[in-house]
Amino acid sequence: MERLRSEVKIKLALVVKPVDVVTGLAPAAVPRLVVEGVPCRPVRKPDGTFLLLGLPPGIYSIALSAPPHYADSRAVVDTAALSPLEPVELVPMLPTSSYPFAPGTTLIRARAKGVPEGAVILRAAVMDGNLACAKLHQEADKGETELAFGAVHRLVSGRCYYVLDPDPAKREVIRVVALEEANRKAKLQTPFRFAHRKGTVLTDVAEGAADGRGEWAAAFPPQGVKRFFCAVQLFMSADEPLILDQEVQVEEGQPVQLGLLPSTDE
Repeated sequence: MERLRSEVKIKLALVVKPVDVVTGLAPAAVPRLVVEGVPCRPVRKPDGTFLLLGLPPGIYSIALSAPPHYADSRAVVDTAALSPLEPVELVPMLPTSSYPFAPGTTLIRARAKGVPEGAVILRAAVMDGNLACAKLHQEADKGETELAFGAVHRLVSGRCYYVLDPDPAKREVIRVVALEEANRKAKLQTPFRFAHRKGTVLTDVAEGAADGRGEWAAAFPPQGVKRFFCAVQLFMSADEPLILDQEVQVEEGQPVQLGLLPSTDE
């Protein structure tokens, strides 16, 4: 009993929340969590989050792995910058081509040679403003991390969304980490890079990571239309376009094969 009491008093330092970007839920497979350079034994809760106790304030590199359906995920966390009451760090888990996508899922598939596993990300964003997931209820300043929405059709915590700004130079991808007030308010993982006016549309984004064979698969949720266009990019973790940047027409419920892409060394 004394041992239990002493463990309960240990301060909660960090909550790591893995999220399957396809479903917005905890990954179907239990990830392996490693805090690089720090021996620790995380406690996994039934909701899929990991509790890290007793870590002194600092900057930590964490890694999550759950092969073969997910690519390895990494994040650098400054515990001093987190809320002491809710020190939560969301870590997205991107699907590989072997992920068990549901039948009828709208997929973008691609292949390339010479791609390190998990090193390159496929991201496709819906380009049709009529397929909005939400609209900004008010102007959003550069650096904003909390957003209010007017019309909300579908938003899922953990997923990315495309800010379809009327100015193409200001379009960007954001990741929602928390939803509040009946999904009419959202917190972002990183601040807006640009300011956006009231009424700006957010659309769906599909993500996938390369597997060991240099293959990607990224899935869209249902859009409710027969066909739509999306902007497809391959990029490194720094969001730098790498070997692909093009617009593709997608047919709802059907996979799109982009074929064999150039090598990342070319």
